[in-house]
Amino acid sequence: MEEKTILTSEQIEAALSRHRRLITLFKILTYGFGAGSILLFAADLIPVAAVCLVLTFVFGYQMGKHTEAQKKLLGESVVSGVLEQVFENVEYDPFRCIPSKLVEDAGMVFPFEYDSIQGSDHIKGVYKGLNVELSDIELYHVESIYNEERGDWEEKKEQCFQGQWLVCDFGKELSGEVRLSENAKKLRRQHRSDSVEMENPAFNDRFLVTAASAQEAYYLLTPHMMEYILSAAGRSGGQVYMAFLRGGKLHIAVQTGRDFFELGKSAANIERLRQKFLGELRWFTGILDELRLADTLYRKATDKE
Repeated sequence: MEEKTILTSEQIEAALSRHRRLITLFKILTYGFGAGSILLFAADLIPVAAVCLVLTFVFGYQMGKHTEAQKKLLGESVVSGVLEQVFENVEYDPFRCIPSKLVEDAGMVFPFEYDSIQGSDHIKGVYKGLNVELSDIELYHVESIYNEERGDWEEKKEQCFQGQWLVCDFGKELSGEVRLSENAKKLRRQHRSDSVEMENPAFNDRFLVTAASAQEAYYLLTPHMMEYILSAAGRSGGQVYMAFLRGGKLHIAVQTGRDFFELGKSAANIERLRQKFLGELRWFTGILDELRLADTLYRKATDKE
């Protein structure tokens, strides 16, 4: 059986930097030759345009190959170790995401509609006794448009959301079903019948709260919890959406406009990356820690009678 080669931090950093340089190069070449082939076809220079088109596919393949290799190396050398610091029984797949049905079941209140779900960096594990799933998620609105020049229908795909999505199963019935959405005039107009005005003006300025019962919203979102969520949202780097589901699950979606566990443009320093990724995970687990301390989170036995 062939032994797995163990790389030093310096070798990992050099490999990550190399992949990043090649990804950038092949991205430029892919887009450049792609644009060139379109222009050449329009100019009726078919042979040259065909060559450019072939090169576009070749360079695109190389870009995807190095992107996958970088993601795999980052996962094996950095991400896996970070996840083991935070979760128990953790499973990580850099090329999968939270199941689409789980995302749809949240009934998240967004200021947009979506038809397609994609993602990556799927994490499944246990955090302090709670079952948790987390991944990058991209939501798309797909629209069919008739192309009169070609005489057929084509799909127009528009990205509505890019960020991170966490699902935590508390294993008990929650005391209400409440959703939080970044404040939007469009949402307020649409949810006049089920929106709830909270007693915190700053919270109302940032979030729209929707619930079938205002009492459930007041019960779940205590003054302390609203202050914590406001503080956490300010550190999120994006727009925050939450859904407390009566069955026991909590969904947290943060529209950051980027993927989890990115190398980014900074130096490929292993220790800095570990601390960066750990901080990203702690943002989510910090909210779970606060909720675990809230005695109003779960439905009491007397409430069920």
